[in-house]
Amino acid sequence: MTVLQELVGDQSLAVWIVLGAIGFLLTWKGANVIESTTSKISDHFGVSQAIQGGLIVAAATSFPELAIILISVLVLGDFGVGAGALIGTAVFNILVIPAAVSITSGDTTTTQGIVYRDAIFYMVAVLALFGVIALGVLGTDGREIARITPQMGVGLVVLYGVYVILLAGGKSGASDLKRAESTNVPKQAGLFAAGLVVVLVGVESMVTMTVQIADALDAPSFLISVTVLSALSSFPDLLVGVKMGKAGDKRAAIANVFGTNTFNLVAALPIGVILAGGVSIGFLTSVPLLLFLFYTTLVVVVMAATDFEITTEEGYVFLAMYVAFLGWMTAEAFGITTFLTESTLRTIVG
Repeated sequence: MTVLQELVGDQSLAVWIVLGAIGFLLTWKGANVIESTTSKISDHFGVSQAIQGGLIVAAATSFPELAIILISVLVLGDFGVGAGALIGTAVFNILVIPAAVSITSGDTTTTQGIVYRDAIFYMVAVLALFGVIALGVLGTDGREIARITPQMGVGLVVLYGVYVILLAGGKSGASDLKRAESTNVPKQAGLFAAGLVVVLVGVESMVTMTVQIADALDAPSFLISVTVLSALSSFPDLLVGVKMGKAGDKRAAIANVFGTNTFNLVAALPIGVILAGGVSIGFLTSVPLLLFLFYTTLVVVVMAATDFEITTEEGYVFLAMYVAFLGWMTAEAFGITTFLTESTLRTIVG
């Protein structure tokens, strides 16, 4: 039971949806503050656009997802809520944000660093997560359940550390921005902390709404998280990407996508595993989703590598792919398709 449930008690689904909407607005506002303050502090210290987009802003704008995994593990004791949100967020980010940037700001130029470092490393992160889940099957009696231990989670976090080193040590790590001497760093740090608190409150409301919707529909919380909760939590990332694109920082916007997803999969998700002391996840559920995520990423990388540009037309293709993903999840919810079976969906437990 979440803190919000304890405060307001039993309520109708409509009330929970309203509270979830309020939580979404709080998360949106808090995430905007976090993104703004981290950008100003980064500019003050002359941090390059590549590191800002791929590491600092990516980690900052991923705080809603980190908050989701923390609340799902520490408060709800339901790892499925957090896992579903992070996987759904990865799909949303890799398809919708590049599409939105290219559609709203025109053809988006990428770089070799974005394609051959950020994008490829992100694909490595997806495969690493897949490998960890596959190894988790070896520790169980059957092949349907994978046990992910805290040690495996630490291994994924170490992989993220490698990504940080690559960003900091690469050519793109050199400063290409002038220091903004007028920035009041203590003030921005205070606003940053306030933004974190606001996001925590907002995320708690959205997680509670997700659980209530799942109960009302008698559906696995994972399935609601991978669609509804992930889209809500990713909306701030979408706004940041569009804002960057319109400001002329299209490359940073695309780098932010890969940086955010890398953080979510090999930092936020394993942190939840570590805090939970290990989790069990349905192998037959995770395989189709991770394969979809991998091949979706492959399509985006290939298109981004073609003339190092994502065109507006390709943006519409990405949107169509995300609509197809939502259609697949809806079909699963109504039992039209059974790639994610009822039994495996309900085996994502702490």
